[in-house]
Amino acid sequence: MFLVTIITNLIIVIIQCIEYVMITYVILGWFIIFGAIRNRDGFPFRIYVLLMSKTEPLFGIIRKFIPPLMGLDFSPFITFVLLHCVKVLVTGLVNLLIRLTQ
Repeated sequence: MFLVTIITNLIIVIIQCIEYVMITYVILGWFIIFGAIRNRDGFPFRIYVLLMSKTEPLFGIIRKFIPPLMGLDFSPFITFVLLHCVKVLVTGLVNLLIRLTQ
């Protein structure tokens, strides 16, 4: 049971890291869109490109089903909600497994 708890905590930490990367990517994107980051060779833009390379595969899957509507891309929000649901589902299943084995 100890191993299951460790694996569950590892999955939750990985999902939380992905969520933090997504939030950082979206916020940096807003700064670029609104002109607060103008230098395309600067450090913040390089961070943005790195985060884009890590998050776009996830967002691309969602965009296949829900394309941007009137210029608004909802794929980060939907991905965030889906990751949160996976986190809750994993936690609930492990708690159920622990209760059943006691």
